[in-house]
Amino acid sequence: MRPTARGYLWTLGIVAACTALAAVMERHFAPANLTMIYLLGVVVSGMVFGRRPAVVAAVLSVLAFDFAFVPPRFTLRVDDTQYLVTFAVMLVVAVVAGSLTASLREQREAALLRERRTATLHRLSRDLVASLGVPEVAAAIAARIGEILGARVAVSLPSGGDGMRVAAGDADLLEQEDERATVRRVFENRVPEPLGVTGSASPSPGLHLPLEAGARVLGVLTVQPADPVALEDRERFHLLRALTNQAALALERSRLAGDVHRARLEAESERTRSTLLSSVSHDLRTPLASIVGAASTLRDARASLSEQDRCELADTIAEEALRLDRRVGNLLEMAKLESTSVLLRKSWHSLEEVVGASLARLEPALGGRPVHISLPADLPLVELDATSFEQVISNLIENALKYTPAGSPLEIGAEVVGPELRFHVADHGPGLAQGEAERVFEKFQRGSAAGALPGSGLGLAICRAIVRAHGGRIEAGERPGGGAVFSVFVPLSPAPAMLADGDVEPGGRP
Repeated sequence: MRPTARGYLWTLGIVAACTALAAVMERHFAPANLTMIYLLGVVVSGMVFGRRPAVVAAVLSVLAFDFAFVPPRFTLRVDDTQYLVTFAVMLVVAVVAGSLTASLREQREAALLRERRTATLHRLSRDLVASLGVPEVAAAIAARIGEILGARVAVSLPSGGDGMRVAAGDADLLEQEDERATVRRVFENRVPEPLGVTGSASPSPGLHLPLEAGARVLGVLTVQPADPVALEDRERFHLLRALTNQAALALERSRLAGDVHRARLEAESERTRSTLLSSVSHDLRTPLASIVGAASTLRDARASLSEQDRCELADTIAEEALRLDRRVGNLLEMAKLESTSVLLRKSWHSLEEVVGASLARLEPALGGRPVHISLPADLPLVELDATSFEQVISNLIENALKYTPAGSPLEIGAEVVGPELRFHVADHGPGLAQGEAERVFEKFQRGSAAGALPGSGLGLAICRAIVRAHGGRIEAGERPGGGAVFSVFVPLSPAPAMLADGDVEPGGRP
């Protein structure tokens, strides 16, 4: 730290105090011993004010000792030449002691400064890491650097074309057009420039610094410290440059994170688009081709067809139309679930009634397949949207029918597990391959056993979206003894008192 005039004045006072103390001690000690008092003063001066004041204190101490205590007193003349050796040794020892003390002080200050700088950079890094997006990062930069340096700070970012805008901080710093032009010049030339309106008699003490990350300039940091001489201090200026570099890296990280996120979204969108087109081309065109073929046969060969053939063609048209309707319905349902939040019309229901309604709707698809139902009579009422939950049950049963051999049984059951109700659909099919338990719930993802089976891979994704909207979760696993089991967990809540005795809530089931 550069010594100030106050430091030299204090040094003069320390030498005067040492002289007064030595005068008090003179009657009890030899003059040569009084030099220790001056050495102590030199050490104190070096410890408190630095190297140069310590050297000045050493010279003044020799002169004061000669003037006050060496005969002839109160003059600088020396009659006894032996005192010249005393003066020389005193001066050398005082200078060395003061310099060593000042060096220790400087090392201590440097260590403290490094510690403060490291802590400051750590706090800034922590704040910047916690910020998401370029606006949040710019706001954190302006707030933290302004707090650390005690300065007014503005962060300017490019706004398209050649323009610059104040993204965070004190916009009044760039109120003048000349200052905004300076910011644009710093951004283009990558050279710091002082803050201050062009032509002003006393420009404001401050700087415009480019925020550089590698070969890219991301913006401009404008700093105006409250202390006019703050930026003249070398350590403070180095700290400002370190903070500027950290801020530039944070902006670059945020920009790259945004680019990665956009690239990921584009890749996901492209993958979804490709999968959707593939699904539409196969799952929609196949039933359409069957419908067109059957209808054309009925139209063109109506006279030569028997009654049984006409019925079979009509059945084919009906089945393929229903199949097409389910595919389109799944696509529309998935689009609705992704585009808006799921709106549920919850009311209290008996799970047995919901399962019964789903099985009744799927009776033609079951085709007499055995279904083992295990629903305890004491199951509590569940608050859910019956229509959407019926779709969950139907999709799980249809999924089991599609991937299991004809005639194999299905198992449907439910039980209370802690604060949740677990509903499950199990089959006796090939089960799930390793790693498919989570993947099968993604859009357009199908199990490895799908092969050429029709389907778009949306049924289980719709189930997961609906279950999550109910505050629950859905899991897939292996059934003991072979096959797959899909479990739906729905949170339970106490039923209202009016339903405890078997009453019916409006819009619900008993």
